[in-house]
Amino acid sequence: MFRIQKILGIIGLCVLILLLSGGLAWGRGISNARALGMGGSYAAVARGIDAPYWNPANLGLSDSYRYSIGIFGAGAGVRNNSFTLADYNKYNGQFLADGDKEEILNSIPAEGLRLDAIGEASALNFSVGNFALASKGYGVSSANMDRDPLELMLYGNAVVDEISLENTNGEGYGIADIAASYGHQLMQWEDGEFAAGASIHYLRGFIYQKIVESQGSISTTDTGFVGGAHMAIISSTGGSGYAVDLGVAVKFGHTWNFSAAWQNAYSRLIWDKETEMTIYNFNMEPVTASDFADSTVSDSLITSGDTTIAADPFSSDLPSKMRLGLTKQFRQFLFSFDWEQALETRPGTGVNPRIAAGLEYKPLNFLPLRAGFSTGGRQGSLYSFGLGFHFGPYHFDIAVANSGSPFPTHTKGARLALGMGLFF
Repeated sequence: MFRIQKILGIIGLCVLILLLSGGLAWGRGISNARALGMGGSYAAVARGIDAPYWNPANLGLSDSYRYSIGIFGAGAGVRNNSFTLADYNKYNGQFLADGDKEEILNSIPAEGLRLDAIGEASALNFSVGNFALASKGYGVSSANMDRDPLELMLYGNAVVDEISLENTNGEGYGIADIAASYGHQLMQWEDGEFAAGASIHYLRGFIYQKIVESQGSISTTDTGFVGGAHMAIISSTGGSGYAVDLGVAVKFGHTWNFSAAWQNAYSRLIWDKETEMTIYNFNMEPVTASDFADSTVSDSLITSGDTTIAADPFSSDLPSKMRLGLTKQFRQFLFSFDWEQALETRPGTGVNPRIAAGLEYKPLNFLPLRAGFSTGGRQGSLYSFGLGFHFGPYHFDIAVANSGSPFPTHTKGARLALGMGLFF
């Protein structure tokens, strides 16, 4: 088997570029601990300062808080589509037999190894009656790498005769969002009401990076290697734009609520600050094992470099989603259900529908306990748990969630959120 340190170095560079292309993490609503604890089934539950990022129409319902202040909220998480913590503990530092290598490789889907990271933070938001003003900082990163380089690392070039980079891609951005929301009751009857609302978001972008082109391959032969690769990344360090959310809400009696929201019905950001295109090239002339041993020869046969040029301003948008929610209050129990449909595939989201169910139980008025489950979309299954400490208007909430399994050792990712606010 040939020495392949230089090949692995190139693969490592590709991985590094992928991770850097994401940079920041995002998840709209991930900083809401009550929502996370209920599995994200929150569209018909959100009231007061929680409503703008779930359904602004809820501000128009009669049971919404008269005043609320979001003191702070924060949430973050990471997920991959292949490996669990138990896998890492099993194989880390161990000698890998052929069966182990096959098991590791079979854990990676055909489209490759994907890593998604999410995060969000907010502070000093408020609502008064039917109006709310909220601000958040958030971002998203999603990176995907082909299986071929990972197969080479496991089996070596004696088994893997070609390495493809065609499925290598990544996108990431970081944005500050200021939302003004209003909900208004349009109809009322004996045991119900109907409201509509909208949120207008001013978006300030801080960073955007996307792999717009990735192609190439490296072939192995009986005597050496040959191939090349090309990758282009577009980036910007600033931009601005707007987004609009629309929603309706219906309340039946004192126990049923229905919600329908169109998030990012319109969105557009113009990235116009320090817009650049960076092009990475790698080329390998036919290289033999003896060439690898002689650095003066291998350096002339293996060339790589990057070029950065100014790029024209460009636009991007946020993923558009439809969300339906239903809640039922029964004594100390609150049951909630959400159905979410993203209209396009973007970092952290996919076009497959996502279904969520949540439960909140109050054994004591000041101690709400929560659990939730969601599945579908691009994030797979999510198991969540949370609790709160509510003393009068003061609320403190915390929640955790695992991807793929309710047990931490078998999770493919985790999320954490906590928040504090005053609700009157």
